[in-house]
Amino acid sequence: MSTHSEPMSQTAQSSGLSESASSAWMLTSLPGAITAAGYLIGSKAKQYRLLVDILHDQRNVTLTGVGFDTVRQLVAERLPPESAGQLLDELSLEARLQQLVDWGTCTCWQDRAETQEDFLRNRRRYQLSDAGYQLNAAVRALEAEEGTTSTAVLLAPLTVLNRLTATIEAIQADETAVASQEFSQVQTTVHAMSDAAVQWQTRLAVALGGSPTEEKTTRVLETILTYTDMWGAGIDAWSAPIAGHVAALRQIGDDRWRGMARVRLGTNASDALLDDAIREMKADVEVLADWFSGALPQSTRLRRQSRNAVAPVLRGHRALLAIGGTVSRKADLLRLADAIESAPDDASAWSVWCAATGLYSARHVCDDAPEIAQAARVSIWDAEPVPISRRLRSQGARSLGGRAPGIVDRRAARLQARRAADAARADLDRAARRLARRSGTALSQWEPLTEAEAELFLELVADARRFGADGRPDEAHSADGRWTLRLSPLDGSAVITTPGGRLVLPDAQVEVVS
Repeated sequence: MSTHSEPMSQTAQSSGLSESASSAWMLTSLPGAITAAGYLIGSKAKQYRLLVDILHDQRNVTLTGVGFDTVRQLVAERLPPESAGQLLDELSLEARLQQLVDWGTCTCWQDRAETQEDFLRNRRRYQLSDAGYQLNAAVRALEAEEGTTSTAVLLAPLTVLNRLTATIEAIQADETAVASQEFSQVQTTVHAMSDAAVQWQTRLAVALGGSPTEEKTTRVLETILTYTDMWGAGIDAWSAPIAGHVAALRQIGDDRWRGMARVRLGTNASDALLDDAIREMKADVEVLADWFSGALPQSTRLRRQSRNAVAPVLRGHRALLAIGGTVSRKADLLRLADAIESAPDDASAWSVWCAATGLYSARHVCDDAPEIAQAARVSIWDAEPVPISRRLRSQGARSLGGRAPGIVDRRAARLQARRAADAARADLDRAARRLARRSGTALSQWEPLTEAEAELFLELVADARRFGADGRPDEAHSADGRWTLRLSPLDGSAVITTPGGRLVLPDAQVEVVS
């Protein structure tokens, strides 16, 4: 049987090297080419992708592969009816399927021949390999540009916190099987969070580059709203308790990790497999640490990136509205088209069109016009032509009626708002520094607080009391992540005087660090 392989790529031909050429790179233990992805490139990519898509869909229907005759029938159903015969002749189906098998994208085997006719027909059955199925699923997801909307992402921070709590409790109770199950859910959720974050960051980076367009502005806005609906500021609310659980997991000994790995792999698993499972679980613990621990964790970086994308969205909207009303008129035209299509008859549709555009039918008046002997203006037949600019000729047809579109000059208001924000930020920074000077003292020894100090202190105390754990000092972080408040309980109570009144709290030793 002849081998139906694709010709050597142009790059390989130009370099003069073949796959058999020896090189130091071939001796390194690094990943190389994935031959199963060969169907995605080349001049016959459409033919190969059609076959792979058919086998991909049939994988959910049959578990014993698809026969050659069935594949041919499915291909014919996907092709245009008027040219299906010609396209099938050019396809060379058997050769294309054999090439997919050679690449490792598909697998094939022979059916048993039970009748004399079976010896005369192609009895091969084809099915996607694991690599081919995963590659095609990834390609479909990239082309569809689907966002991650699973519940693992919607409730990711809270799910991670609950599962980490259950994992630590199971380890402390020597329930290794339960701990392994709970931590596996943590790993699945963390991977879903990482995938969603990568999608959001990629969309923001692509949409914010270059000049603003309607598509880019819509893409950024949808990404910001998706992030806000899924996580928002909730990921920061759960960061402190998750960081505490991560620190506890780092203190677990290797014997506990090995026991959790043995639950997953079975008692007969080799030491090498157990070591790989332990490294996988510890690596996910470090991923959690990067996400939720430290002075500036990845979760905070992602929230700030989404926050900083709001201003470009607004600038993009203003720029689009200032170029002739293209954006604002689209919705009006769509509504007008829908109203015309919904009209019961042609006369009603014409009335809707006239009412929307003002283009009513011509009315001929039979009255005699008076003779004007001395005209006040020059006739249009005798007047000089009016010069029309090139911009008006190109954009006049789609310009809005009334005043020319433009952006309202709000520079003075923006300057005033920026100064007010800088003043508020400076007051908050001074308040934080004054609170830091009170670190190491008890609440009962504090002097009255200013308004800015009281606002910052009450916010931190509320977070610390809300997410505090028994047996450990209450801890909270400021919104910008620069300051940390720790409260160690003391006997008695303390009265804090603020401009708004007095606040009675349980006494505690205060520690404010940056």
